[in-house]
Order: sequence, then C-alpha cells, then structure tokens
Amino acid sequence: MTSQHDGNESSSPSGEPPETEHTLGEPGQVDASSAGADGKTTAKEKAAAVKEHTIAKAKQATTQVREKAGHTADLAKSRTPEPILHTATQTAAHVRDTANRAGHLAADKTPDVVREKAAHAAHAAGSKWTPLLAAGIATLVFLLMRRSRRNR
Repeated sequence: MTSQHDGNESSSPSGEPPETEHTLGEPGQVDASSAGADGKTTAKEKAAAVKEHTIAKAKQATTQVREKAGHTADLAKSRTPEPILHTATQTAAHVRDTANRAGHLAADKTPDVVREKAAHAAHAAGSKWTPLLAAGIATLVFLLMRRSRRNR
C-alpha cells in the first residue's frame, strides 16, 4: 500500500509536525495566561533576558567596529609613503600644541563654574578621543594619497 499526501495534511513530508511560530510581546508585557504574581516575575525575567541579550549584542558590535577601525588604520599606515607619514605626524603635533595653547588661554578667561562643567564633560569623553583622532588622521592621509595619485 502506498500513502498519498495531499496539500491539506498537517504533517510535513518528513513525518514531523509543522513548526508553530511563537512571538514574544513587548518587553514587560504580560500575557493573560501568566497573570498574577507568577506572571510579574516571568515578565521581569523576560525583560531582564532581553536586556542582557541587547547588551551582549552591543558589546559584540562595538568590538567588531574597533577591530575594523584598527585594521583600516594599520592598512592605511602600511600603504602610506614615509614622507607623508612624517608630515602627518608633524601636523598632528602642531595641532595638539595649538589646541593646548588655545585651551590655556580659554581656561585663563573662563569663569570657575563653566570651567568645572567643561572639565566634567571632558573627563567623560576623554577616553574616546585617541582612537577617533588616530582614525581621522589615517583617513586624511589615505585621502591625500589617493588625490595625489589621481592628479599624476
């Protein structure tokens, strides 16, 4: 005997039951079947799990972006001729010195309250300046190289 499968049958050709689609509600939303004290704890657990998952994904994305930025900077640096790197280094040092002098002038003429707020903001953003500056300089050098090659 042979069995015939028509399109309306509920099982798949492999004999397994079809998968049902499960969807989660919004974080913190409690469905009717889990109302009450158990429902609140379940909702809190689900919200905590979603939050942990989101944090983990954000950390992973941040790590990937940092790795790619570092790789791109290294690649640009390895392809940049030595005289251009030397000029870029000198320019960066000059910009740092000028910014330092301007900062001292501004600090001398700024009221104490404003200076305290600026110091707090600078401290909060301080750890991010070095990689951003390095990536910006590397990008500038790369674009200058590309432009000079195109003009030849």
